[in-house]
Amino acid sequence: MSYTEIPNFTKPFIHPNATAFGMIEYGTSVSIWPGAVVRADMNQIKLGNFVNIQDNSTLHTDSTSPISIGEYTLVGHNVMIHGCKIGRAVLIGIGSIVLDNAEIGDGSQIAAGCMIRGGKKIPPRSLVVPDGSDIKIFERKAKPELTVAGCIEYAHLSVRFAQNQFLPFQKEEEVHFVTQAKEILLKLGI
Repeated sequence: MSYTEIPNFTKPFIHPNATAFGMIEYGTSVSIWPGAVVRADMNQIKLGNFVNIQDNSTLHTDSTSPISIGEYTLVGHNVMIHGCKIGRAVLIGIGSIVLDNAEIGDGSQIAAGCMIRGGKKIPPRSLVVPDGSDIKIFERKAKPELTVAGCIEYAHLSVRFAQNQFLPFQKEEEVHFVTQAKEILLKLGI
């Protein structure tokens, strides 16, 4: 497959060392990577198109709080997501925690190491950074094209894994992913 084509697969890619079970609804081109746990034993987890759940991240619900993750959302390594709503084209950075009934607006970027407390509402296209034991929110400062490009990249990685191909992406591929991402964001209205 050429990098100019965006992979579109209906069955989710679940790495052999990942765990996913229960009431999970998968969009197209979803990928779940080594050590990740998606545990929908008490409530539903919805993963939109092109969502990727990276290494050692955990998604869990309780009986009153499902999880909804919008399309083209990238969940980084070692993230904890519990019973919340995450919009489309959102980055949840490495080591972040998003708790029950929090809502992350479309196109937002949650930087590495953030704690999004239960019930917190993050406006669309916000850049959120850690600030000691709290967070700072910079509205309209996110760059969701980078998040969507990362989701396209992870769809390609899923295909490469199935073909036992392990190599870096070239600069022109990365640039093309960003171009595709900008077109997708226009279609999504983000």
